[in-house]
Parts: sequence; C-alpha cells; structure tokens
Amino acid sequence: MGANLGSGEAATGGRWLAMMGGTALGVIGLRRSGWGGAMLALGGAGLFAVGALGLRPLGERSLRAVPNPGAWRSVPASRRRSLTPERTQAVVTIASEPGAVFRFWRNFANLPKLMPQLERVDVLSATESRWIAKAVSGGEGPSWRCVLDRVDEDRLLTWHTVGETALPHRASLMLSPAPGDRGTEVRLTLVYRVPATEVAALLGVTPEGQAEEALRRLKQRVETGELSTIERQPRGNGSGSFREATE
Repeated sequence: MGANLGSGEAATGGRWLAMMGGTALGVIGLRRSGWGGAMLALGGAGLFAVGALGLRPLGERSLRAVPNPGAWRSVPASRRRSLTPERTQAVVTIASEPGAVFRFWRNFANLPKLMPQLERVDVLSATESRWIAKAVSGGEGPSWRCVLDRVDEDRLLTWHTVGETALPHRASLMLSPAPGDRGTEVRLTLVYRVPATEVAALLGVTPEGQAEEALRRLKQRVETGELSTIERQPRGNGSGSFREATE
C-alpha cells in the first residue's frame, strides 16, 4: 500500500509542495495584468494557505498527522492505572491522648497487629521499611518498600511505596483532638494506584476494609490497654520532611 498522506514525511512533503506551488502561482499572477492575473494570484494565495495550514482541498482530510486511535491501548496497563489513583479514607475516635497512638503506629513493625493481611514489616532505618503480605492463594505474598515522607510528632505520618511493586500506593495517618474533648480523632488515608479489585485479589481485603479494620483494631488496643510498642523503635527528627529515597 502507498504512504498515507495524513501522517509522517508524506504529509510534510505535501505541505511544502503546496506552499511552493502557491508561491509560484502568486508571482506569475502578480506579473500579469487583468482578470486572469488576479485569479492566478488569488489561486496561488489559496494554495499557499492550504500548505501552511496543513489542509487539503475539496473537503479531504488534513495533511497533519492524524492521532492513532489505538495509541491509548498501546500504553501499558500499569501506566493507565497510575493516572487514576483510588483514594480511601477511614476515621475513628479513640479515647486516648494522641501520643500513645502516634508512637504505636510510628513503629511500622507494629502494623501487622492492626492489619492481619501483613506477615511482617521489617524496619530498615528511621525512614525506610519493607512490608511483606501474607499469600492469598499459595506461593509468596506481595511485598513492597516504603519511605516516610513526613513525621509531625503526635500529629501526622505520611509514607509511600518506592521501587517495583504490584501495589503502588501512598498513605497518611492524621491525628487531631476529637470534638467535645472525647480523645483523639484518627484519620487513615490510603491512595492506591491500582483498582480496589486488584488490591483485594493480592491482599484478600479491599482498601476500604483494610483502613476500617486497622483503625478498629487500633481503637480496641488503645482503649482496652493492650497497646504496646516494640523496644528500640526507630525515631526521626520529630517533624519536617525526610529526603525521598531514590532508586
């Protein structure tokens, strides 16, 4: 089949030919007197405009490249999913001062006590940790590495995954005084860059269920006095932003 004039080098060549032809006709028309010269000049100007604007006469398609209708389908599925992150948020009021809640969560090694879908969390440094999930249907469970972005003592924790993982996400835990002096309001936000159905397939729980169960277990542990922390938990600088890890 011949080259498609709607794209690539053929389109560029066609535009230049139209512009050159239009210029030539315009010059000839200007050199001639009378009605015939004026028509040649006008035709040359029109042909030049066709080339300059990338148009084609007689209602045909534009000379400019036509977007490939299959271009979106050629984008990897993981890239498409990353454009539409799914946000989940759960909130609970705990009858306790924020310090105890914050210290427990700040040590990520404690989180399997709140999220039963986790096998363990290995704390690698004051800002990095590796999370290993339980296998849902045989084999090995998914794992990922997280980096703390921000630590505001007794107020805010934010973290995100780095490197290759089937469950890219970011999350935050926010603590604030509960209305009516009823303790601490705890807000957990999860933002996955894969659909909730994929999270459920890999973890055995949806993001919504994960967030709600984690806060329910946290409230139970705090209010029944079962809250405990692992000794020698890593500590940051109290507040501010940590430098994001790079691959």
